[in-house]
Amino acid sequence: MSSEKIDIKFDTLWAELKTQRDELRVQVHLAGAEIKDEGEEVEDKYLFAQLKLDELKKRTGKASEDARETLDVVLDEVSQAYSRVKHRLKKP
Repeated sequence: MSSEKIDIKFDTLWAELKTQRDELRVQVHLAGAEIKDEGEEVEDKYLFAQLKLDELKKRTGKASEDARETLDVVLDEVSQAYSRVKHRLKKP
């Protein structure tokens, strides 16, 4: 996959995660303490992923494949964590 296509993939996934984050932050704020703790953990992962994505974008030329793979894993972890929190928020 070309570097440009990978960047588009990350940008698209990042936009989706940002939307999920914004929606869940409001819901977590209103939720119980246990879910709030999980929400804070997810927020830390989100901020870490944001930092890594910004670092990756600042690199000149092609970023290393390792960095891209690491970011892909981190973004996937954040996405899964948001899904877990969202699922828990729906439980009565």
